[in-house]
Amino acid sequence: MGTIDAESNTDEVKLDHRPYDFLYKEGVAAYLENNWEECMKLFEEAVQDWHWWENNLIRCRKICSKESNETELLSSKMTDDDRYYERVVRNTLCVIRCKKDVFGSRVDRVVERNVIDDFHIGKPYDYLQLCYYKLGKVKEAADAATTVLAVQPDNEVMLSNLQFYTTELKIQPEDVVNLELKEYGKEYVLATHTYDKADYKATITHMEKSLALYYEAYEDCRFLCENPFNQGWFPDFISSIANHFTFTLRCKRRCTWELSNLYGEIDDDFFSSYFNYLQYSYHQQGDMKKACEAVASYLVMSPEDEVQNRNKQYYMAQQSATEDMFVPREDVVSFKEREDYEEKLLDFIETNFAFLEIDEDEGEIKTSTESGSTNTSAVGEGLDITTLKLASDVDKAEL
Repeated sequence: MGTIDAESNTDEVKLDHRPYDFLYKEGVAAYLENNWEECMKLFEEAVQDWHWWENNLIRCRKICSKESNETELLSSKMTDDDRYYERVVRNTLCVIRCKKDVFGSRVDRVVERNVIDDFHIGKPYDYLQLCYYKLGKVKEAADAATTVLAVQPDNEVMLSNLQFYTTELKIQPEDVVNLELKEYGKEYVLATHTYDKADYKATITHMEKSLALYYEAYEDCRFLCENPFNQGWFPDFISSIANHFTFTLRCKRRCTWELSNLYGEIDDDFFSSYFNYLQYSYHQQGDMKKACEAVASYLVMSPEDEVQNRNKQYYMAQQSATEDMFVPREDVVSFKEREDYEEKLLDFIETNFAFLEIDEDEGEIKTSTESGSTNTSAVGEGLDITTLKLASDVDKAEL
C-alpha cells in the first residue's frame, strides 16, 4: 500500500480519488457483505486518499505560513500587533486559495467526527487485516494487524491475530512492518539494525537522515494541529484567539509524544536517543568533534543524564577532548527552547484559568465557586475537539 505524494499533480489526484470518508463507509459495507476483494480495494483507496488529504493540508499551511512571513507588509509604521494581524490575514487568504486549488469542491466537505477518529486509531487497517486474510494475503494481514497495534497496543484481538499469523502461519516477526511508519521511523529502524551489527558508518548515515526527517515530521504534526475549533460559546475577540491558540497548543505539545511511537511503545527519550547512537558511532569512526557535539546535544535535552556526563568526562580524560568541543547543535537548542517555552505557557494557562468553566447550556464562563466544579482550565476546550488522536494509556518503554 502506498501513499500519494503531496507534491504530485493535485488536479489529477483530485479527479481520480473519491473522498476517504465515502470510501471508508463503502469499505465497511463491503466488509459486512463478505466481499473481500472490494473491501480490500476500498479501504486501500480510503487510506491513500486520507494521506493525500493530510499531505496537501500540511503543504498548504506550510507554504502559506512561509509566504505570509516573507511578504512585504502594507506599512513599516505599525505596532507589533498590527504586523501580526496583517500576516494572519495574508496567511488566511493564502490558505483559502491553496485549499480551493487543491481540494476543489471538497474544500467545504464536512467529514463526520467518528470517521476521522477511526482513521486516527487505525480502524481501516483493522478491517483490512481480515480482508487480506480472507484473500490469502497473510503477510499483508500481519502488517495490517501490526499497524493497528502501533496505535492500539492493548488491542487484544489484534494481538491474538498477530500471534496467529506469526506462529500458526509462519510469518517471520522481523518481516512484519507498520504500514503507517513514517520515513524518519524507517530510517531510525535501519540505523538501529546497522548499529547492532557494528556498522557505524551506516549507522551515522541512517541516523542523520532520520533526524532530518524527524524535524520535518515534527513540523508537519504541528501544522496538522491548526484545525477548526468549535468553541461552544461566543467569546470576545481576544478570548476567541486565546482559546483557539490554546486548543492548537495542547495538540502541538503531543507531537513529540506521538513521534516517539514507532511500533506501539512510547519512549520519552526518543529524540535524545539520536545523539546517544550518534556520539558512540562518531567516536567509533574517529570523529571526536562530532562525538562531542552529539554528547553536548544530548545534555541539552537531559543535563543530568549520568551516562552522557560520564561520556563527556571520558572523552576529556582519555580522548584529549576539550571543553570547547562540547558545543550542542543549534537546531537541538532551538528545539529544546521551544518545547520548554510551550510547556511553561501551557502550565501558565492551566494554572491561571483553572478557576474558569464554560457553561455549555448558557454559553457563559463561570468560576469554579459558582458552578461547584473543580475542573481544570476551560481555555482551549470546546464542544468539538478536533485534535490529533493518539494512542492512550501506553506505558513508557525503553528502546
